[in-house]
Amino acid sequence: MKILNLSRSAMVAAALALTVTGFAAAAVAQEVSFDRLKNAASEPQNWLLPYGGYESYSHSALKEITKENVGDLHVKFMTAIGGSQPASVGGVSPSQRATPLVKDGFMYVQNAWDQVSKIDLKSGKIVWLADLSGQGASSKFGSVSLLDDAVYYVSRNDMILYKLDDATGDIIWDVDTRGPDNAPGAEMATGGTLAIDSKIITSAAGPGIRSWIGAFSAEDGSLLWRFYAVPGPGEPGHETWADDHNAYLTGGAGIWTTPSYDADSNSVIFGTGESQPWADPAFRPGDNLYTNSTVSVDADTGALKWYFQEIPQETWDYDTVNPKMLYEINYNGESRKVMGTFSRNGFFYTLDRNNGSFIYATAYRDPNWTAGLDPKTGKPVEYVPGSLTQEYAPNAALKVGDAATAQNICPALQTSTWWPPTYNPDTKIAYIQAIDACFSQSIDEHIDTTRTDLAGNPGIWGGGNFWKFDYAFPNAPGLIIAVNTETGEKISQTTVDFPTNSGLLSTGSDLVFAGSSDGRLIAYDGATMKEVWSFNTGTPIGAPPISYELDGKQYVAVLTGGGTGGSPLLANMQNAAQIVVFGLH
Repeated sequence: MKILNLSRSAMVAAALALTVTGFAAAAVAQEVSFDRLKNAASEPQNWLLPYGGYESYSHSALKEITKENVGDLHVKFMTAIGGSQPASVGGVSPSQRATPLVKDGFMYVQNAWDQVSKIDLKSGKIVWLADLSGQGASSKFGSVSLLDDAVYYVSRNDMILYKLDDATGDIIWDVDTRGPDNAPGAEMATGGTLAIDSKIITSAAGPGIRSWIGAFSAEDGSLLWRFYAVPGPGEPGHETWADDHNAYLTGGAGIWTTPSYDADSNSVIFGTGESQPWADPAFRPGDNLYTNSTVSVDADTGALKWYFQEIPQETWDYDTVNPKMLYEINYNGESRKVMGTFSRNGFFYTLDRNNGSFIYATAYRDPNWTAGLDPKTGKPVEYVPGSLTQEYAPNAALKVGDAATAQNICPALQTSTWWPPTYNPDTKIAYIQAIDACFSQSIDEHIDTTRTDLAGNPGIWGGGNFWKFDYAFPNAPGLIIAVNTETGEKISQTTVDFPTNSGLLSTGSDLVFAGSSDGRLIAYDGATMKEVWSFNTGTPIGAPPISYELDGKQYVAVLTGGGTGGSPLLANMQNAAQIVVFGLH
């Protein structure tokens, strides 16, 4: 690994040159305290956390860019932050999905090659670049973390947590975060990091592992706690893996995205992925906790506070890792502190964030895998407590050797996954991107426990030896859906020509910004969802836009170089990793 820095003399010379050419000197950056992070919403000129704040709103209170003047947006600068050789000579062009952070006139952003850049927003020039891994190129969500005078980053494949000096990018320390119970190479740190007090939170996901979330000391990198999303022997919930071959060790429950933090209760709240192998439920009899669940743990100890499982013994890869939005609603005349989340299964869930109790859920898509949800428990109406095998809507649950099961299941598993939603606290409307499609799957034989995948785990991570899967959405259009969070009512929906998976940004002027697989950054009227502006960057966008303010002027920025969503019409588009910044002036 290497660090590429400008010398201090070069930085001084660059600053002088900028002054001569009419640019003001860069703003003096201040340390990022825990109090600043807890009150990130009071600094709309910055973007200090992955989703704008611990509450995961992906919302900016800035209002200079309005529905009336958004048509005047134009590119202020474009800065490349990574690249590769063409695939024909061994190059790799992974999808860029990271969220940039902004602090006092500087931007911090990771790319899919495990490189971190600090960019001067006055000039668009890179101040330093830290090259932190030789483990290959892979998509990664979330962001770096800013705390005090340091920058924290975890590499995706080898899961090394780094503490970098904010001024120079030099490595202060690095530690291996990998868990002791998983096969080497099986874990991935896709969710980035989150700074909470004196702790750095990171997590693990991957095919056929026992996923976890953990806290590491921001001072020295030592492990403070680790919570396993699949409980082991002697832990509450382990009895829900009622097999005789330790299926819990490869049970999944991947924590793919950055968690939220409830400062009022000092709770880390996150979602988990599906049970694995998802296509052979007979391999894993029981409810399979804590898969397909929203989970809350104590930020200081990692102790379980509560959980809510959406689908016990699920068979469609309907994980619920979409970022968890924390807000207050008026429900039945009472103010409630709640958590709202869009699940892959097509339902929008609202839970009490203090105890995880179910409040309501409504369909924002058209789910056919169940006849509905129990209004008291939130569980599918077909669910039988205590049963080792669950049957949902007729022929919907996958059965080994029965090709008539699990056909034309709606929605497709890409309905809402890692891409962040946005919540406008002024209008109390939440927005999500989705893909308008269904899917089918089948499996001929049970998992063969003597056959292993590349990580040494039984069978094939998703299904079995003769597992077939039809995504059925490469030609499907994308959707952006708006939901009233106090009622769960879907109030509007707009269709986009191509699959959408960037994540969203809302603003104080009731605009909603979204990236598209065809390269466009698009602005919508938040009330009508009509398109009011777009700009084609020429390369797919698979990362969420952000907004910040510098010298009293509002800007919108996005990392380009995302995936095409599998659309054949976009097969020739090339990924170009660059920060693109838009402004009015």
